[in-house]
Amino acid sequence: MNMNVLYFCSDAFAKVAATTMTSLLENNKSFESITIYLVGDEVTETNKQFLRNIIEGKYGRKFIYIESPTPNECFEYDFKDKYQMGRTWMRLCMTRVIPESVDRVLCMDSDTLVLGDLSEMWNIDMGDNLLAGVADCVNVKAFKNHFMMEDGDIYCNAGMFLYNMDAWRKSGVEEKFKKIIQGLNGNVFFVEQTLLNSVCRGRIIKLPAEYNSYTLFYAFSYKNLIRWRKPTLFYTPEEVEVAKKNPKIIHYTNNFYMISRPWVENSEHPMAGEFRKYMKMIGWTDLDKDKRTSKQKFIHGLVHAIPQGLLAYIVNFLYNTYRPIYLSNKARKAK
Repeated sequence: MNMNVLYFCSDAFAKVAATTMTSLLENNKSFESITIYLVGDEVTETNKQFLRNIIEGKYGRKFIYIESPTPNECFEYDFKDKYQMGRTWMRLCMTRVIPESVDRVLCMDSDTLVLGDLSEMWNIDMGDNLLAGVADCVNVKAFKNHFMMEDGDIYCNAGMFLYNMDAWRKSGVEEKFKKIIQGLNGNVFFVEQTLLNSVCRGRIIKLPAEYNSYTLFYAFSYKNLIRWRKPTLFYTPEEVEVAKKNPKIIHYTNNFYMISRPWVENSEHPMAGEFRKYMKMIGWTDLDKDKRTSKQKFIHGLVHAIPQGLLAYIVNFLYNTYRPIYLSNKARKAK
């Protein structure tokens, strides 16, 4: 059984990437072979060798580094700057980095941690579907114009997607991405996550939540999470609880309510200790400094002074009512 995994990272994120790659390799020894592709943003030779020593030297797996092309090259559009599309837009251009011989690939953010064997997920029958992922906690109805979707469509978090590359190559989706980006002048809400969900709608498999246990699961109680986000096609309380207690993949996403990055001092994430175990395995012992300003720390304390139930109602209005109106006005002005 062979597995192909794709990560993205900048040079500054090399140690974070090394940590998650170590967790993947430690917990998936049942695979006969694993090939890790890294699309890097100006990663130094020193850090490339650091990653290669772990993947090939320690674990005997294959490592392929690919320098990221520019978004201008992929989408034939003159972007305002290199990062207008963010750092992980290569998810939209998979045929540029994945060989034709590869029939499926697991694409993950570098701020993830793999805590379980992924063979069951890897071997799912994808049929003619393009992607398999974990539903994000969003209200598609509130944002459907910005998501370019309809009621009843699933919207997945792009931090972990399993790609059916055979179907992907035949579908022509990459050309559709290009046309939408050009038509919107490069201004896409939630960038590649929205395009993946919009263009691939109807051909996405919803995976159990434990394959992308993101920070929102831990920051808010289930009741208050529903109050805030009013999500569509989400998970039951029992499914979220399984994802929190026995995650296959943890995704340490940023969140206003919690200092979630486990490699940073003062992290409040309840699963920070899991990440730090793998940090030590690569020789990373010093936590990054908490670089929040005094103002940011004050706001963090103020937010926590509000009862979470009341806070959920407040941010629900801001997120699901005010934000869509603001985005619509912004889009009109940009035309």
